[in-house]
Amino acid sequence: MTGRLTIGDVIGVLHPLRGGGKISTRDPIGAVTTDSREVVPGGVFVALAGERVDGADFVGEAFRKGAAAAIVSEEGARKIPPDILAGKPVFVVQSPVEALGDLARAHRARLRHIPLVGITGSSGKTSTKEMLAALLFRSRNVLGNPGSRNNLIGMPLALLTLAADHDVAVLEMGTNQPGEIARLSEIAAPDVAVITNITPAHLQGLRSLEEVAREKGDLYRALPESGTAVVNATDLRVMREAGRCRVTKIHYGVALNEISGRVLMMDEEKMRIAVRTPSGEFTSSLPLTGDHNLMNALAAIAAAYALGLRPNELEEGFRSLPPLRGRFRPVPLRGEGLLLDDSYNANPASVEVALRNMMALRRGRRALVVLADMLELGEASEVSHFRIGHMLAGTEAALLFTFGKEAASIARGAKEGGMDPARILHVGDRETLRDAVTAALRAGDVILIKGSRGMRLEEIAEAVEKEWA
Repeated sequence: MTGRLTIGDVIGVLHPLRGGGKISTRDPIGAVTTDSREVVPGGVFVALAGERVDGADFVGEAFRKGAAAAIVSEEGARKIPPDILAGKPVFVVQSPVEALGDLARAHRARLRHIPLVGITGSSGKTSTKEMLAALLFRSRNVLGNPGSRNNLIGMPLALLTLAADHDVAVLEMGTNQPGEIARLSEIAAPDVAVITNITPAHLQGLRSLEEVAREKGDLYRALPESGTAVVNATDLRVMREAGRCRVTKIHYGVALNEISGRVLMMDEEKMRIAVRTPSGEFTSSLPLTGDHNLMNALAAIAAAYALGLRPNELEEGFRSLPPLRGRFRPVPLRGEGLLLDDSYNANPASVEVALRNMMALRRGRRALVVLADMLELGEASEVSHFRIGHMLAGTEAALLFTFGKEAASIARGAKEGGMDPARILHVGDRETLRDAVTAALRAGDVILIKGSRGMRLEEIAEAVEKEWA
């Protein structure tokens, strides 16, 4: 069976409330997109309403570019000119986001024979996904969701590009509300499930750590009886969620598990690891540093092993792994300095790990720390930020820069923890932060930059790299 859906399939899946225009139900559809600028002839445009832009305003543009159909909400349909609404295949549905997911689920069902790995966790998801894709890439045609397109919009769009010639799909799944992992799993139908860890994150929507665990655990519960759960044996909450599922399990960690590993050597730019699998042992070098990346690597190795890769393939796969931008990426600076670009995302546990690894790499050099808001922590936000600051006061950090409304509590925690207020600077805008950080740097400094994705600290990392690398 071909993997391509037809217009008839779209109608059958969506059961639209209404739809206009002449329709050839046998025509296969092209690319599905939510961006009218990316519409291709024969494609389907899903009109989503955002905070600033409503996709319904661009339905006409989509048809001018050759779209085969558009999917809109009832409210969006009211904004579409009557001639387009009546003369074009405009399918009106209750929820375009739900419709997008339903299309992706139907598409996946046609290609159910292709193994799919679902990856979630409080941190390390994207790094694990990128490592796994690198391990598989040398011998298999791999589909992955680019960047962190891991939500109810991005993941279905990625899944809709799955083709019959793919050998495996590796999809990251994120969540900040109850039920999202269950829905993403329903859409993707994973054969292998990875939960990297369960720590305090997204507490604004997931109100407690127990709720975070239940939400992440839905990925394991979505596995078929023939599926495989990849289990972090160092995380008791992950172990507990895995214990509730009757599927094959592959445990990984630093002790005696099916997949175990240790760091042989770690410097500022790379580390060499030794790994033991049921099929043999191997050593490999990674262009990464930090003990947290050992755990991410072991998770990727365990998933790859579940898909049939063996030690020689695993060792070869790591050779093609590029440095991962924004994920504790080491960048040499002038005068033997070092930038640790961890700007991609942040939660309390990952910040603590980053600080610990930074201090291990400091080796007598002056340490500068740049921290921004850890978002979506809900009622736990103030105390979580304060604790990070209080902990940081007990390190050898020479200067602390904080940015954002929530991060003010980091600065307060550092002061109350005994850090000299003269060594702490809290700023309210990104431009001031950039200027202050680049002015404070000296040759030979080590600087860590970390914050939630929405704080856009990659701009600060780029400025430091441009001026000092």
